[in-house]
Amino acid sequence: MATSISADELPSKKYKNIWNKGICYSEVNNVITDKKDLVDAYRWVENVQKNFSNNLKQQKDIIDDKTLEKRCRDLYYLIYGILNQLKNLRNYDHIYNGIKVTVSSHINSAFINLKYANCMMNDTKEKYYAQANIKDKKYIDDICEDIKYIDSNISDINSSSKCNEIMQYIVEKNSSLKTTYNSERDSDILKYYEFKSLDELDNIIKKIKCTSNGDTEQLELAGSSHEASQLSGHIPMIVIYSFLGFLPLCLFLYKATPVGTWLKIRIKKKIKLDNNLSEETENEIFEETFECVRNNLHDDKYSILYHSTGYSK
Repeated sequence: MATSISADELPSKKYKNIWNKGICYSEVNNVITDKKDLVDAYRWVENVQKNFSNNLKQQKDIIDDKTLEKRCRDLYYLIYGILNQLKNLRNYDHIYNGIKVTVSSHINSAFINLKYANCMMNDTKEKYYAQANIKDKKYIDDICEDIKYIDSNISDINSSSKCNEIMQYIVEKNSSLKTTYNSERDSDILKYYEFKSLDELDNIIKKIKCTSNGDTEQLELAGSSHEASQLSGHIPMIVIYSFLGFLPLCLFLYKATPVGTWLKIRIKKKIKLDNNLSEETENEIFEETFECVRNNLHDDKYSILYHSTGYSK
């Protein structure tokens, strides 16, 4: 039986924007992109204090305890990336520490209240996540989580009607991973998933063998449409060939069977009847025409006499 797992169920897609609302990502991204004034940065900090705790409570039902550690890393990738960019903005160097302490303190308080103490931000994490290549690490982390998810759900994925979609997505991502990954720099990420090398990721991807008939059904529908179009193209030829085959049969019946004699008699009677009707019709037309002319002559004669009398007055 086909399942409905699609590429959107992969963790990298499903949890992609989980923290955006809580940290007011669009707002701070505009501050960084447009190099806005310090007052805009302070306003962003205030909005984080208003929104993060409530957003975390809303996401608690979505965040699985088994993947909590990864969701926290997703936040680190995001928030430390933002703070690092703010630090590099002009005139932000003297307020950066104040912004960082305020934001991290509020996030930590929210985590403690929900007993997520392991997700608390600290100086050690800041040093790690403030690296210039942090986007590459995030990419590797996401791919590893997706492939781990595939391995845990391989049966459902293979029977999914979206199996080919998932396979195409992960193959493309894995291909890019090979040019991004650096064994000396990024091997720590593989350890989160108990992978020893990229070969293990390749082996899991090879387990994807789509068995769903979803694609087969599409092919069958396409084939049926093609056959129908071919049949509609052959119909005129079938009619012509059938008509040509019918003519010799009619000729044979006319010449070699009593049907021919009967048909001749019927045709002769029809011709004779038509001739008689034609003669009668001609006679009737002639008589009507003659009568019409005679009457007209009478009327003309009367009319002339009438007008002549009137003129003499």
